[in-house]
Amino acid sequence: MTNQSKRQVVWGIRILVSALFILSALAKLYPSPVMGIAAFEAKYLGAVGIEGGTAKVVSRLLIGFELSIALLMLLPYYLKKIVIPATIALLSVFSIHLLVQVFNGDASNCGCFGELIPMTPLEALLKNILTIGLLILPLTVFKDQLESTKKLNPLLITGLSTSLLMFVLLPQGSSVVSGSNTKAKESVYTKYFDDIAQGNKLLCFFSPTCEHCMETGKQISDLSKKYPGLVPEVRILFMDESGNGSETEIADYFKFIGKEYSYKVLSIEDFVPLFWGEKDFPGVLYLFEGKERIFFDGSADNEFNANKLLQEIKREY
Repeated sequence: MTNQSKRQVVWGIRILVSALFILSALAKLYPSPVMGIAAFEAKYLGAVGIEGGTAKVVSRLLIGFELSIALLMLLPYYLKKIVIPATIALLSVFSIHLLVQVFNGDASNCGCFGELIPMTPLEALLKNILTIGLLILPLTVFKDQLESTKKLNPLLITGLSTSLLMFVLLPQGSSVVSGSNTKAKESVYTKYFDDIAQGNKLLCFFSPTCEHCMETGKQISDLSKKYPGLVPEVRILFMDESGNGSETEIADYFKFIGKEYSYKVLSIEDFVPLFWGEKDFPGVLYLFEGKERIFFDGSADNEFNANKLLQEIKREY
């Protein structure tokens, strides 16, 4: 193999690994930066015991670190002594955690690529092993073709600026945008709607700009018009996707579905632990006297089904 061919192989590896880390970072911000990072904190960092304010810091640092590696992999600074060895070490640590999950029989999404590309722990482990194998090549077989300029300042500036940028682009919010202090009743949702445990109710978990949520809301509105007096009163918990109360988005939402309902708006941080665990948008919960009867969620196997809802409602009459 000629030196030019070897150089091309090394550059191919660097570009491939860089692209992999960029994808990993950006995937954690899917389907939107605010929603994506909140889901990542609640579903994946929370699963390993990292919660609250710590999760907010760790998530942003992790994404910033992944983007830093992606950039540094393409720059010539300390590739042999710091960048590539540090990348291998990081992947090795993650691989140990994935290996434990594999031995425990966990086949759920590991969160490596967020919700964009679901990947089991075994698949992620194999991906890491392959990536480590590729990174070892420039340190061994093709070490003569690997440039490595010894300038520490560009290395530190790139890493720190990219990580800090995440805290600017992804500000940490909190607080319930809308709500009321209500006396406790039979349902955990009475803190949002004080009548939720009275009679039968439909409690919906929506994002105002989610297309599936809009379609589901329209189905419910059409159903209530077709069966007046049978379909329960609707209460909606909206996730504040825009971070400013989402008033415009919610107004557009009600305009689309053709009817308005009583609702509350929760910040991302409050909404995700309440709904986004094993469930996905749109969520529709049928409650009778505060007790859960049927819970629809997502847009696949357990998506909202008007006939199933009507069957469940008629059981109470």
